[in-house]
Amino acid sequence: MKRKDNNKVVFHTNSKLMRRRNNTGWLFIAPFLIGFALFYVIPLVQSLIFSFSQIIIQGGSYSLEGKGFEHYRFVLMVDTSYINKLITSVENMFLDTLIVVPFSFFTALILSREFKGRGIARAIFFLPVVVSTGVLAKMDSSTSNSMLNVMMARSSASAANSMGNAMSSSDFVNTLLEGSMPESVITFMTDLSSKLYEVIIKSGLQIIIFLGGINTISPSIYESSSIEGATAWENFWKITFPMCGPYLLLNAIYTIIDSFTSVSNTLMERLNNDIRTVSPISFGHATAAVWLYFIIIAVVLGVAFALMSKRVFYHE
Repeated sequence: MKRKDNNKVVFHTNSKLMRRRNNTGWLFIAPFLIGFALFYVIPLVQSLIFSFSQIIIQGGSYSLEGKGFEHYRFVLMVDTSYINKLITSVENMFLDTLIVVPFSFFTALILSREFKGRGIARAIFFLPVVVSTGVLAKMDSSTSNSMLNVMMARSSASAANSMGNAMSSSDFVNTLLEGSMPESVITFMTDLSSKLYEVIIKSGLQIIIFLGGINTISPSIYESSSIEGATAWENFWKITFPMCGPYLLLNAIYTIIDSFTSVSNTLMERLNNDIRTVSPISFGHATAAVWLYFIIIAVVLGVAFALMSKRVFYHE
């Protein structure tokens, strides 16, 4: 609700409708808050304490010896493998965000149109996402023991010979663009073509979010704009793109988190292995590495949100 006061619009944030909506929102997230308080708060605090301490085993119990920031200094100054994997993770995050979000947006634009076979087209895009989740995603991320690799290795010799003479997508892009573009651009296009399957898998949820956002735009807005003489190109940049701003922000944040925590992320794989296999003596180093990674993710998310939220247009 709102009222005019000296030519100014004043919003009543304490209205019954606003309180009811706020209560509904808190009720919706209550299961998560309860689960977080019961199962995550205590382990988080303990891991933070471990990152500043040295675990000493004494009989059937353990004690903690304060080390200050020694474990953090070791991770940043001595552990070169951690820094290298961290840099690779950040680079992959930028690449994923720059590719997945635009791909998801324009795919959602296509799938939102009315055309014959739209349901089949949507299923084709979403089927790899469903198939590659859970156990199959873990199988596919494995390099040497992957069941998918074993199944592919059982192909017949004739099929292997015929496929051996075929040109890969990367070779095709290199041949097509060689000499016409800078080498850096060709390398980017080559990486993009070789990661098309991975991009489609990572874009499933983002496409659904964009579809929901596009469907919230009233058709009457496009009708009024077309009557005024606006073209489809102008409608896209003046209506569709600005009104999808909140969903662009949401999908960018989600893509950043998904890239940093993906099962194919080498740093995540290393951190998981460290926590499972390290001895009590080096457990402080492992927890410090995890907390450093968490802080870096939080900083990247904060910077991304601060830069993008200023340009987001919210509509009712």
